[in-house]
Amino acid sequence: MSAAMAEAAGKTAADTVVSVSGLTLRFGGLVCLSDVELALRRGEILAVIGPNGAGKTSLFNSLTGVYVPQEGSITLTDPDGARHPLLGRKTHVVNRLGMARTFQNIRLFGALTALENVKIAAETRQKSGPLGIMFGLPHARRNERESDRRAHELLDFVGMADKLNELAASLSYGEQRRLEIARALATDPQVLLLDEPAAGTNPTEKLELAELIKHINRELGISVLLIEHDMRLVMSVADRVTVLNFGKVIASGTPSEVQRNRAVVEAYLGAEMAHEVLDGGDADGGAVEGGVPAARGEGE
Repeated sequence: MSAAMAEAAGKTAADTVVSVSGLTLRFGGLVCLSDVELALRRGEILAVIGPNGAGKTSLFNSLTGVYVPQEGSITLTDPDGARHPLLGRKTHVVNRLGMARTFQNIRLFGALTALENVKIAAETRQKSGPLGIMFGLPHARRNERESDRRAHELLDFVGMADKLNELAASLSYGEQRRLEIARALATDPQVLLLDEPAAGTNPTEKLELAELIKHINRELGISVLLIEHDMRLVMSVADRVTVLNFGKVIASGTPSEVQRNRAVVEAYLGAEMAHEVLDGGDADGGAVEGGVPAARGEGE
């Protein structure tokens, strides 16, 4: 290996914020993830795609401590180079180390306002104890003002400054999606995991969501790991794409590389249709986007 190649390889390794190696997750005889390798580089948007049941949400659950895989390693690396093994850590510990997520099924506090939902998350970063809050000590009051300021700031960032006093349950589906993202951002993550954020949204909301994801990445400097079935959204925001099928990584590369990858198209459409799409043109005239289906149904 040349000196230049060695330097480039070293730089790539140093710039990796989340590293997954040999990850295997089993439930009895069912293998959900098999020897998964994945690297999220600092400052990038990495999409994880695949047919329903491919293991995408199982991967997210493993990264965030919901599941504990039997084999492999997960490492989160701070900007200063400090490395944190995540395998077996509790979910709140993973979050405190700098990883936040949203969910396939929205999990907001419906009876609380948008502002209160975000403040709850912001307050997880504070150190006020119950006595300080109960007696209204100065540091507790300062923390309360700071969490309030941060919540207002984030609601404005996601375009919901005019909704801060509305109950979460009364918001539209797209607004609830954005509120969940704001709540995740309130924990000050260095990595944001988005699990199907466009599910249930209309075309206009999808376009707005794509812009929001890019703003989070570029303006806040947060690395984004994205699961999404809408291929147009994925191809418009992702720097790289990793494809899972039956719990295994079958392809990884740039969006243009992945969408013409034969193994990927076969995973979605089957071998016969993949041959027609890649070698003979799409007989349905627009059922696919660059080889990969433009959108799929929801699910893991």
